[in-house]
Amino acid sequence: MRVRGGAIIRWVITIIVIAIGVFLIWKFVINRPEEVYENPLSPVKVAKPYRSDVQESLELTGYIEASAMIPVVPFVQGTITGYYAKAGDFVNEGDVMAQIDSEPYELQVKQAEAVYLAAEATFERVSNLYEAGAATKQNYDEAKAQLDAYKAQYDLANVQLGYATVTAPKSGTVLMADSAEGSIGTSSSPLYVIADLDNLQINLNVPERYFDLIIDNKDSIKAIVSRNGAEIEAEVETIAPYVSPESKTFKVTLKLKGDTSKFRPGMYVQISMVYKTYEDVLVLDQRTRNTDGSAYWYDPETRTANYVVLDVIAADNTKFVIDDKWADTLFIVDGQGFVLDGQKVDAL
Repeated sequence: MRVRGGAIIRWVITIIVIAIGVFLIWKFVINRPEEVYENPLSPVKVAKPYRSDVQESLELTGYIEASAMIPVVPFVQGTITGYYAKAGDFVNEGDVMAQIDSEPYELQVKQAEAVYLAAEATFERVSNLYEAGAATKQNYDEAKAQLDAYKAQYDLANVQLGYATVTAPKSGTVLMADSAEGSIGTSSSPLYVIADLDNLQINLNVPERYFDLIIDNKDSIKAIVSRNGAEIEAEVETIAPYVSPESKTFKVTLKLKGDTSKFRPGMYVQISMVYKTYEDVLVLDQRTRNTDGSAYWYDPETRTANYVVLDVIAADNTKFVIDDKWADTLFIVDGQGFVLDGQKVDAL
């Protein structure tokens, strides 16, 4: 009985301890203050608008061309016995660039000269007889016509002999020199192509939708031509008065101004045709706008982002112009893609 009674007591004590433990745990859970989880604020970068110049422009691409690509061709056919210029050489007008074998043309000159001299002697004899009344007017006219014909042949032979020496028709730089000594020169194939590299242009095929814009601002357009960091100004030289019905484009020719040493025919270039300039205006960087054109301004009192669609007065590739009423407003310039209208943010 004594053993059994001790077991009962231990069992009762265990029950009491467990009950006290459960009560204490329940008391702790009930009285613990409720924890509220707050999402961290989205970090954003804010900035005020600033004043700057903005240029409205039309961005195009094209290729540099020489205003005139001049082929150098021989006017007579023959073997090239001298080929004196190479690509990149500068030649002056009249410089000898090649020589066609002149021997056949020298023989033609001698032959034509002999016939001409004989005709001249015949004409002098007939002329003397005509003056003495021993020859008719017909004899005189026939001798005179024959003399003139042989004189023309003689002159032509001399001209052809002169053509055997090929000279530069204009001053310029040799762009192409694809022939060689020993090859056959003909008038159907140029020996060289030369161009004035100080007189370069760009022929642009501009989409039809810009026709009125170009025409209305043609006198104020300032074109900037660039490639690999090099820039040069250009001016509008001509605007085609019609639009091609096939391509729906019209041709605009720009003439490069200034030092053209970094630009050569065939180079691919970017053209910015500035047609209007806004000076000292209130601007924001283009990164301030979302893809739909909207933006967010920041309220420092409520620390909230506020959605707005700004009226853009003008824009270029990096900035856009806004009304002066926004001069003291903070705008979210980085991180606006991750916030909503009225959301609290952490402005940096």
